[in-house]
Amino acid sequence: MKSELYVNREQIISEIDPRLYGSFVEHLGRSVYTGIYQPDHPTADENGFRQDVIKAVKKLNIPLIRYPEGNFLSGYNWEDGIGPKDQRPTRLDLAWRTIETNQFGLHEFMKWSRWCGS
Repeated sequence: MKSELYVNREQIISEIDPRLYGSFVEHLGRSVYTGIYQPDHPTADENGFRQDVIKAVKKLNIPLIRYPEGNFLSGYNWEDGIGPKDQRPTRLDLAWRTIETNQFGLHEFMKWSRWCGS
C-alpha cells in the first residue's frame, strides 16, 4: 500500500485557537515548591513567587495554564488550597508520597497566572 500527502500552505481552513498551546502546572518535583513558589528565594516577591520563573513563563506567551493538573489532581481537594494560609490543612500526597502544605493554592495560582499573562 502506498500513501501520498499533499500540503498546500496557501489553503487555510481556519485560524488555530491559541488555547491549543496551553500548558499545566503539576506538583511533580520542583514545579511548584522551589519552582513557582519559593518565599526564601532571592527573586521572590511578597507573595513568594519567583520573579525569574514569571519572567521565563511570560516569554513563552502561554495563553492558558491549567491548575492543578496531572497525577496530583487525583488526590487533591480544592478546598484545601483556599482561605488563609495558616488555616490550610497539611496532607499526605499519595501520588508523589510527599507532604502537601497547601501554601500554594488556588488563590496563589490565579494571581501567579495573571502576572504571567495567561
